[in-house]
Amino acid sequence: MHEPTFRQALAHSWALVKQKKSLWIFGLLSAVIGQWGLSDFLGAFYRTVNNGFYFFNQEQIAALHLDFNWHKLAIILLGLWLLGIILLVVFGLVFVAVGSRGAIISYGIHYYKTGKILPLHEAWHKGIKKFSPLLGVTLLGRLFQLIDLGLFAVLARMVLRSNSLGSSFLLVAIGTLAILVALLFEASIIYASGYILLEHKNVKESLLKGWELLSEHLLVSFELGMVLVLLNVFFLGVAVYGSFISFIPSLIVWIIAGLTGFNGLILFGMYTGMVFYAMIVLVAAGIFNAFVTCSWVYLFMKMHHEGVGSRTVIFLKKFFRLS
Repeated sequence: MHEPTFRQALAHSWALVKQKKSLWIFGLLSAVIGQWGLSDFLGAFYRTVNNGFYFFNQEQIAALHLDFNWHKLAIILLGLWLLGIILLVVFGLVFVAVGSRGAIISYGIHYYKTGKILPLHEAWHKGIKKFSPLLGVTLLGRLFQLIDLGLFAVLARMVLRSNSLGSSFLLVAIGTLAILVALLFEASIIYASGYILLEHKNVKESLLKGWELLSEHLLVSFELGMVLVLLNVFFLGVAVYGSFISFIPSLIVWIIAGLTGFNGLILFGMYTGMVFYAMIVLVAAGIFNAFVTCSWVYLFMKMHHEGVGSRTVIFLKKFFRLS
């Protein structure tokens, strides 16, 4: 069996993203429904821990309730009207995001099979055509992760009440288990989405096929998930330090303002830097999200057609053979 490395998966995905600039837009739009892999779950996990193992700040919810006069009919009608508008906007964003993710998957599948770039309109049409099943598996994935995070929060609060010596170790074990379970859910959804676009399966069939593929490649899925998490950390670091580059034009404007005494340039320079920084972050986020999606699709196609050997198992075999 051919044993492709993650380097090949990343290089293949980067080549596709670099060639097809429309993937950047699709990557940015699909980010509305989150990023594939562990990154979103780890972010929610971190916020839950920092919030005292609760999903949200209960004081803020209580303050929101008290700030409005809900006993007045006008307030209730206005609230329902605003809720309707928000739901329409959310549905529109989700529709575009799911269609964009489907388009990226279509790009990845076509590029793997033919080595050619799928036309933009065909990729978008394929993504929109499979909107319902893609939305179904996406919602299931988010629901499973929410349940996983909720169980972790409940167990964590129970463990912390004991105040025993081993509570810290038990808390770490529970957190590790929650992260592993989240990866299993997410990988199943990723592979199910691949089967929806590749073999036109419905939600049930795609989930069964996705789970079957995952059960055969547990270690490989975990390895790629961790590699992409590390890349995500690197990306966040680049985005933070990118703020210094984006404010270089602002610095020049501020120097001119200091020399000329024209104070209006100070505000102009600040807004210029903010706009540049927002543009850099948005473009980078679109590229990175498309890259992550294409990497998962490449691995899915390799698993489906050839099978993929775990790099950890391969390394251990070589290590014990040498020793």
